[in-house]
Amino acid sequence: MGRSKAKKFVRSVYEEQLRSSYGDLSSPHFQFVRNSVTNREPFGTILRELGHIGPVEDDTDTNCDVCFTYVVNAARPLIVKLSMVGPYAVILTFGEDGLGVGALVSPLGHMGPAESDVASVLTTHGFTLLPSDHLEQAVSIALVEGRDQVSLYAALFEPEGQIPWASGD
Repeated sequence: MGRSKAKKFVRSVYEEQLRSSYGDLSSPHFQFVRNSVTNREPFGTILRELGHIGPVEDDTDTNCDVCFTYVVNAARPLIVKLSMVGPYAVILTFGEDGLGVGALVSPLGHMGPAESDVASVLTTHGFTLLPSDHLEQAVSIALVEGRDQVSLYAALFEPEGQIPWASGD
């Protein structure tokens, strides 16, 4: 798929969900974050299932993010982000010590046993693991002052954050 077609595809697939959560994309609101936090109980089952893979820590930061963030301490730490915008998830790794440049665990690539188990839990509960070519596409939403576009990753998970696996773009 050409870059122009890919951008249109990403925009058409995710724009409705972005509007549903943020409202006006030129002046987005974040009320859905507060609503998501108060309705958090449905993730209890997911957390228990992730706990069978390794101890789970909650690292959610609703001041900066629009996702629930959990660290699954498996053979190497796995950062699991569950978007509050829609049923989307990413799994990130940062090396065995949890540090370094992040890597996206791709739903299309090779996964180790722990990554595969985490992906299975998430998909069983209706989450879609997004590929990097979707997450890296720009979407039209004014989440950052002075900009009318951010990456889909930012819109779904970290509005002011950088794509963890990108080389400082």
